[in-house]
Amino acid sequence: MSRRQGARTSTDAMEIAILSGVVGVLVTVHFFLPEALRSQFLFTYGEPTVVSAWTAAILHDSVSHLASSVTWYAIVMASAYALTTTWKRRRPFWLAVVGCLVLAPPMTKLGDYWLLKVQWNLVADATTARGFSGVVSAFGGLLYVLLARTATAKYGYAAGVATTGIIVLGALSALAFTSAVLSPSVAVVPCTIVAFAIGIGIVSTRPKIPTWWTWARSQRTELLRIGVGSAVVVVLLSQLFQIQLDETGRFVSVIAHGTGFATGMIVTVSVFLTEYLGQRSTKKPGNRLVT
Repeated sequence: MSRRQGARTSTDAMEIAILSGVVGVLVTVHFFLPEALRSQFLFTYGEPTVVSAWTAAILHDSVSHLASSVTWYAIVMASAYALTTTWKRRRPFWLAVVGCLVLAPPMTKLGDYWLLKVQWNLVADATTARGFSGVVSAFGGLLYVLLARTATAKYGYAAGVATTGIIVLGALSALAFTSAVLSPSVAVVPCTIVAFAIGIGIVSTRPKIPTWWTWARSQRTELLRIGVGSAVVVVLLSQLFQIQLDETGRFVSVIAHGTGFATGMIVTVSVFLTEYLGQRSTKKPGNRLVT
């Protein structure tokens, strides 16, 4: 193993350890945080604060609730990290991760509070909120943007658009059959149109299929990462936007989940845009990047 490969391996191990540390924090807080502190960390709709909006994200009311958060966090972040393994610079990824951890908790609670309490008055003052699902939703938004960036960087703008479009279509179709949010008839029309378009594409380009198959085999690792990541986002969205009670009788807030997903997308796009503008500014005549 070369020195560079050894350095990369140690960096990967350290980064994976950092990502795993989030799980350690959630588990430690759930099992070892004193009850007196736990009650102070809860977000209460009658007395909302920015601090409690953030601290409530690391609390869970049951082992099953904790297991759900940890499992989805592991799946989403494993897919996101896999997309970055070939990047020369992972700084944008880590900035987006930190941004999601910092901004998602207060943003999700703010959305919930403003709509459920201020606008609709559906919750009592004593109602509390907790859970890491809003942050997981934000990481889902992060993964969605990473998929678009990866597909575009590897295979062009059309591939990026196709990837994001397929994810949206897949999520809508899944929601139509698994949740009361959408009617199944909503998914029938777009699915039929897409299937018809794919069929026409296959027939019209049939002579090129062997060439495409050879190309796909040469790109199987990258395509697998993109395919798995896309499937993760589709399944995650189908789970986040369930409006019925879950198995523990807890109402799943689609508002917080939607706000979290949007927050993750906005944070990640902002990081990539800032990086792009920064790179352009350093390439202007007369500018030189000092190292």
